[in-house]
Amino acid sequence: MRSFLRLLPEARSKRLGVVVCLLAPLLALTGFLVLDAVFPFPGHGLESPTSVLVRDRNGKVLRSFLARDEQWRFPVATADVSPEMVQTIVTTEDRWFYWHVGINPMSIVRAAWTNWKSGRIVSGASTIPMQIARLAEPKPRTLRSKLQEAFRALQLEWYYSKEELLEIYLNLLPMGRNRQGVGAGAFFYFGKHPSRLSLGESALLAIIPRSPVRYDPTRNPSVALQVRNGVLRQLGAKGTFARKATADALRQSVPARLHRPPFRAPHFGEYAVRRLQGESELSTTLDWKLQQIAERQVASRMPGLRRHGIENASVVVIENGTRALRVMVGSAGFFEHRYEGQVNGATASRSPGSTLKPFLYAVAIDQGRILPKSYLLDIPTDFSGYVAENFDGEYRGRVTAAEALIDSLNAPAVRLLAEVGLNHFFRLLKRGGLSTLDRPQADYGLSLVLGSCEVNLLELTNFYASLRDGGIYRPVRLLAGDKISERRLFSEEAAYLVTRILTKVSRPDFPRAWDLARGVPAVAWKTGTSYGHRDAWAVGFSNRMTIGVWVGNFDGRGVKGISGAEHAGPLLFDMFRTMEPEGARFDRPGGLKIQELELCFLSHQLPGPFCGERISASYLPGRSKLSPCRYHQQVFVDSNTGQQVTGDCLKGRPIGPRLLTVYPAELLAWWRAENQALPEMPALSRGCSGVPFRQRPRIVSPMPETPYLLRPDAPAEYQKIPLIAQVGAHSKKLYWYQNGLLLGAPGAGEKLFVSLQPGRHRLVVVDNLGLSDSVNYRVGE
Repeated sequence: MRSFLRLLPEARSKRLGVVVCLLAPLLALTGFLVLDAVFPFPGHGLESPTSVLVRDRNGKVLRSFLARDEQWRFPVATADVSPEMVQTIVTTEDRWFYWHVGINPMSIVRAAWTNWKSGRIVSGASTIPMQIARLAEPKPRTLRSKLQEAFRALQLEWYYSKEELLEIYLNLLPMGRNRQGVGAGAFFYFGKHPSRLSLGESALLAIIPRSPVRYDPTRNPSVALQVRNGVLRQLGAKGTFARKATADALRQSVPARLHRPPFRAPHFGEYAVRRLQGESELSTTLDWKLQQIAERQVASRMPGLRRHGIENASVVVIENGTRALRVMVGSAGFFEHRYEGQVNGATASRSPGSTLKPFLYAVAIDQGRILPKSYLLDIPTDFSGYVAENFDGEYRGRVTAAEALIDSLNAPAVRLLAEVGLNHFFRLLKRGGLSTLDRPQADYGLSLVLGSCEVNLLELTNFYASLRDGGIYRPVRLLAGDKISERRLFSEEAAYLVTRILTKVSRPDFPRAWDLARGVPAVAWKTGTSYGHRDAWAVGFSNRMTIGVWVGNFDGRGVKGISGAEHAGPLLFDMFRTMEPEGARFDRPGGLKIQELELCFLSHQLPGPFCGERISASYLPGRSKLSPCRYHQQVFVDSNTGQQVTGDCLKGRPIGPRLLTVYPAELLAWWRAENQALPEMPALSRGCSGVPFRQRPRIVSPMPETPYLLRPDAPAEYQKIPLIAQVGAHSKKLYWYQNGLLLGAPGAGEKLFVSLQPGRHRLVVVDNLGLSDSVNYRVGE
């Protein structure tokens, strides 16, 4: 009994020990979780803003940009760091890294014993997680700070894997001055990516964080070399690396100076970073080799351009199909402050001149309004007070649609836009990626097709690439991995017909059409010159690429005589010849629904029974709206009087057929205003019943015998005279021209006034049937 009583406390003691052993970890875990909730890890210390590296399509670094806090950081994954670097860091900083839970008791005991024997701190016990804690939350180096670092290290081990912790550590290492992380260290000390670091380079980067100033090889090369070599010998002695590898590394020198960040394609780099915010490394579509070619071509043209007062040039090259941006030259020289070289002309908004016209013609073809050989009127036309003038100030009467586009005539384009509809054209431009059209369409009016809006070179060039890609719009790609979306703007047939027209535009690199030259790429191209002679454009595309060129002055100064053909065109073809020297023709895509038909030679309309000579023309079956020839008309005339007879007059008279050429009334009106000799239409016989008599209009105001004087005491806007003509019932519209310029085209019953101008004037009125009258009058002062 006594023995049993003697054993009872001992049994209880053992059971209590077991309970304590079981509860201690649970209590410790509970305590840790409570402290973790009360004092959470400051995660913001691990989430620093990053620098940005911009690379070209082949991985070449173009530019680098500081992080928001003015630090250089190029974060990398552990897998993208050389094995030598990873192994060196783990071996020299925390060789038990993969075995402890954030703190290493053995290291603590060892450090304490070593420091006690030395009488000073000569060894630390910081693990990699503890160093991360110190870098994320810097504090004075005290015992209390060490305890806090130990707690933070436990937190890090709780929330992150070993691989994640190693990656965090590699990206936090201080590399001197405003450089942080192994990515920045490799970049600035060795000019390479961390994946390519050698053993000697890894050893140097491993020691710099211990004392970034003291071990900076560009400041203290002998000290840095000595300490690095000590690390290499340590690695060799521990068998971390083979002795031959460490021996080779010992023979390597340390860098004497930092690598300067490259400064290639500066405008593109800034544009890419602005567009693609949040990325730390941009693998872009730019081709540095092509960029260099473009920069050299711009530089070679600038002396000649500047002699004419044109200070800058910009170039964009887009690869057809993929829409990858291969070249962006923003200015002639980024550091040419005198010429505002830091402005990016490739993205600046400028007036496009006539460069939008091809897209209007594509829409008109799709709507069935025109064929390339359809006639358009090139005459002064009044649109509620707006009269479009051609660049050279001349009108040609009538031209084919192809000729109007090749010669970039303004008057036919404005008339065509009025038919197509401003709304349709405006929507096309917006859907084609022209983001700068940010006002209501009514603000632009019909002059939109002549450049009353603003565009930028990048978007305009990409719009032209849609012509080469069969009417398909795709956004410009800046990154190789960007997904390609697309939408149809106009038919493949319309794109092909417009492309074929644009290949016939006269080129500055040789006098004849491209198909007479060998080894020169076929190029469809268009030029533009903005209002006020401020901007000159040339945009063209070959089978492979689309190139846009702008020349002008960033301050908006106009240049007398500037033109797209003369000043931007030569640079455009310099680019094509150097970037695509092998040459290639445009092949007709398969499956195009384009057929050939015959048209009347004179009217370019469907031949009627009186049309003689014919021409062949391309058209779109089911879409092209073709009308029969209205130019050739047969009438009967009295053989005795020469007057036209019809109806009852056909009986009992000697009559014979006569073939007449009847031109559009507007064209006749302009011809008469220009004093062109025209065949007279035979007058209608008055004796024919049931036939209205076609009375010529007669001008009654102004009168040639009436003197007109300008009064100096009256405002000029009040000194006007009415234009009045007596007309017959057949006259529905009157076209008034003064000195060859269109004044207006009111209805027969509508009023029109003209301001008095000193001098002699010739006034012509023509009705809708082509009948006319004219007077000369004089205004004195």
